[in-house]
Amino acid sequence: MEKKQISKKWIIVVLILAVIGSIGAIFFYEKTSTRVFTKSEYIKEVIVQNQDFESALDSFLDQVASYNGSASSTEKLENTASKFPEFVKDLEEKLGPRVPHESKSHYTQMISAYKIYLEAIDMYKRYVPKNPGDERSALIKEADSKLAEAYEAMKNIK
Repeated sequence: MEKKQISKKWIIVVLILAVIGSIGAIFFYEKTSTRVFTKSEYIKEVIVQNQDFESALDSFLDQVASYNGSASSTEKLENTASKFPEFVKDLEEKLGPRVPHESKSHYTQMISAYKIYLEAIDMYKRYVPKNPGDERSALIKEADSKLAEAYEAMKNIK
């Protein structure tokens, strides 16, 4: 009789552990799976990411405007510029799999616009440290034009 009670207790303990393990696995799966956003969640995330990008871009352009030719100014400009490709890569990796079907076109256009921004930022990074003169001015105007192209591409996303 005692053996029967002990085995019933073990069966109950094993069942409780199985239920707890199953619940834990479900929560773990929910946390780690890449759930597709709803359209409103996607829009909210895009707005937040764009605000972060615009803030970083403003900071970068302030550095371009206040560039003084010193080694520290050049290093700061290059360090700031190197963060933008990481931003776009993270956006593609983290947001890409979560884009809802009806927003795929928007996402593709947005990433294309960000890549144009990357081209403009790279141009600034290469051209701003050049010696002042007509060549530098012309190259910076070219970078300004690329930045305007990126801005228009972002503005015209549908």
